[in-house]
Amino acid sequence: MIENIRKKLQHFREIEGEFPNKNLLITLESQPLLALLKAQKTIFPALYWQDKELLQTIVCFGAIDDSETIPQVKGDIRYYGGLAFQQQGEQWPDFPAIRFIRPALEFIEQDNKLTLTCHFDSHFSVTQSLTLIDQLQPPVALQNMNAELLSRHDLPTKKQWAELVDLAIEYKALLPKVVLSRQTELVCRESINHCDLLYQWQIANPASFHFSFQFSADYIFIGCSPERLFSRHNNQLHTEALAGTVNRGRNAREDAILLQSLLTDKKIDRENYLVQEFIIANLKRLKADVVCDQPRVMQLHNVQHLCVPIHAQLTPQTTDADLLYKLHPTPAVGGSPKLPALQFINDNEPYLRGWYAGAVGYISEQKSDFSVAIRSALISNNKIKLFAGAGIVTGSIAEQEWLELDNKIHTVLEIISQTEDN
Repeated sequence: MIENIRKKLQHFREIEGEFPNKNLLITLESQPLLALLKAQKTIFPALYWQDKELLQTIVCFGAIDDSETIPQVKGDIRYYGGLAFQQQGEQWPDFPAIRFIRPALEFIEQDNKLTLTCHFDSHFSVTQSLTLIDQLQPPVALQNMNAELLSRHDLPTKKQWAELVDLAIEYKALLPKVVLSRQTELVCRESINHCDLLYQWQIANPASFHFSFQFSADYIFIGCSPERLFSRHNNQLHTEALAGTVNRGRNAREDAILLQSLLTDKKIDRENYLVQEFIIANLKRLKADVVCDQPRVMQLHNVQHLCVPIHAQLTPQTTDADLLYKLHPTPAVGGSPKLPALQFINDNEPYLRGWYAGAVGYISEQKSDFSVAIRSALISNNKIKLFAGAGIVTGSIAEQEWLELDNKIHTVLEIISQTEDN
């Protein structure tokens, strides 16, 4: 594969020069892209993206542009990145308020075909692209995790959580809903391989967005999120109100009873309606025509959610930046009304959310796709921070919401602590 790419690049240079202003598209034999990502230890940025419908799997290496603004793009240009949960204040290292990169090498598997796009902008050289190609290592087999947990630390603690929930309910006149969250830091004996973890997470929850963003050797942000922020195809937009959670049942009968409770529970209906109302109102502010589908239940490995699909016809003037700023963060991860909820979170949560509950995805002229970065984790060597949130409304009980947080990280805890015999 490497030699084939080198020859194509060298021939491309003969035609377009050392600094091309157009991309080179190369068709390749199929490669396991997550295994290809696992093999690379020295190339940054290194990104992975798989959409919820499993239509596209993408791996990117290197960058010809690195921007802390939301790009507007034309032609065959594509940017990958995300926005933090809140754009104000301190953020995580490597993950500022906004960060998007245009990759140097972009591998895309779609319709059982693998293509490589070598990106150029008249400033990035063929020689630089060849240098990246020469650094690529062959795919490395993915395997089960086998990590020994040394410690666990929850922030807020269970006592602090109960106090936070009580405080949020006291504010119910100003805050009908606020989403509170928890960071669970695990320390393992050995370093954590994020590709192996993501591979097992994909198996447990296949119908989700799967992503990995690594901008340096120090930090990796990964996720297996069930929640779409939006998918735009030209002027057609698809989004969803995803709010309201119950467990999976221990057997088919219990599972069906719990599923039905999602569709009939008044507290859950109120929680989901606040998200619908927010999305519809903000799309209409962009002069979009909006239609909602009937509620349905999204079933995952350990939990199930109430989901209302929403579709919109956008005006030609609407940009991806407009959509990101209007729709992010939704009440599903922040609360309602938006600004008081965000202020409450900023004032009271004892840790920085960073890109957790932020927006991650890609932007191109014809299509843009973004997930809400829930069910996510920040990895650094042998430490992993897991995140989970719960919507607090009138009637919420702190103990039950704490158990919901545990259920939302249970899949990852299972994966990390499994033995080789499993």
